[in-house]
Amino acid sequence: MFRKIISTGALAAALLTLPAQAQTFEETLELTYRSNPTLQAERAGLRAAEESITQARSGWLPNVSASAGISNTTTESSGGFFNQSNTVTPQTYRIDASQAIWRGGEINGAISQAEANVQATREQLRGSEQTILLQAATAYLDVRRDVEIVEIRRNNVEVLLAQLDAAEDRFEVGEITRTDVSQAEARLSSARAQFAAALSQLAASRARYAALVGQYPATLAAEPPLPELPEALEDALEIALDFSPTLRAAAFTEDSARASIQTARGAYVPDVSLSASASRGRDQQISGDQTDRVSVAAQVSVPLFTGGLNRSRVRQAVFNADQARMRVTAARRQVTEVVTTAFNNLVASRSVIASSQQSVEANEIALEGVQQEAFVGLRTTLDVLNAEQELLDARLTLASAQRDSYVAGLTLLQAMGLLTADTLSIVGEPEPYVSEAAGGDFDFTPWN
Repeated sequence: MFRKIISTGALAAALLTLPAQAQTFEETLELTYRSNPTLQAERAGLRAAEESITQARSGWLPNVSASAGISNTTTESSGGFFNQSNTVTPQTYRIDASQAIWRGGEINGAISQAEANVQATREQLRGSEQTILLQAATAYLDVRRDVEIVEIRRNNVEVLLAQLDAAEDRFEVGEITRTDVSQAEARLSSARAQFAAALSQLAASRARYAALVGQYPATLAAEPPLPELPEALEDALEIALDFSPTLRAAAFTEDSARASIQTARGAYVPDVSLSASASRGRDQQISGDQTDRVSVAAQVSVPLFTGGLNRSRVRQAVFNADQARMRVTAARRQVTEVVTTAFNNLVASRSVIASSQQSVEANEIALEGVQQEAFVGLRTTLDVLNAEQELLDARLTLASAQRDSYVAGLTLLQAMGLLTADTLSIVGEPEPYVSEAAGGDFDFTPWN
């Protein structure tokens, strides 16, 4: 038993002996925001999606290619007294260019579709950022709560140890019975078990923190006050309908689906394009004859019959747009539900904090009174133990309620779409990626 107590104490020391420099709430979120691998993967996905705009816009740009060739042909002939050898080394150079003039809305539809997809992907990234930030903040608060619970549990063990020593002394002089001592021993054993469980929970919370943030927590400073939150549910819902990334992503997805209808209908319209080519050939046999050719052509392609393929694609695009529209409605209902639940949870958690604080104050007064009454023989050891347990439970409830209320506030911010780096005062955001589609230099070199 003594070895077990030493082991538990060593574990507590390892978990609670931390550097003097406290790590702040903002520093934790900044580290998560910059280095979380899930967010880095999402940002890479956004950059990949942005390239689809460049690819779609390329439909309006000319295609230019160049080619060159050289060959060597040697012909030998013999007859009579003379042998004759003839070597020909022709060279050819060619440049081809083509330019789309009219594609019946296919290219414009593809561009609109790509732009909407990028906007939807950007909103999905914004939603992922807020989800990860909420998880990191929750992990931060969990560690702080569990550290406080470990301290409460450890203090309870120390109090019960002193209580047991006092009970044994009083038993020796005949003031109490053996039953009172056994009750104190039982409470101490239970307190030690609960202390060990609290240490285990703290270790799990620290591991969760490390998985999200990338390092184990040091000493964690108190969390800052929450940003200003709406006082009425209607205000929270109004904000969410404007800023929720879930709803905005669904709306952009619907825009993309509607643009695909334009792309599909463009297959019915004739395509018009221009093409030009220039070539030069040289025959370097003797005279070095050179031949130059230049051609310009206009092509018109009219779809006459595709076996129902184009019509089917249009119907498919219309059905996809209907599906996307219904998903916007579903997203709006989901956001309304999430915001309503988060708002009500916040209101309830604030009430729990108020009642828990009153409970702690009342139980402190009650314990002091029971201890004084027990000293003069008006209360039993069990009465004191019960009063101590009630105060312990009230303190644990308050610690959890304070954590739950803060998390409820953050959850409401996330549900409204406002749990952003700006709202949380996170500095050092990742450098924005500027793609060609967003205004970067256009590079005609195909291998870049």
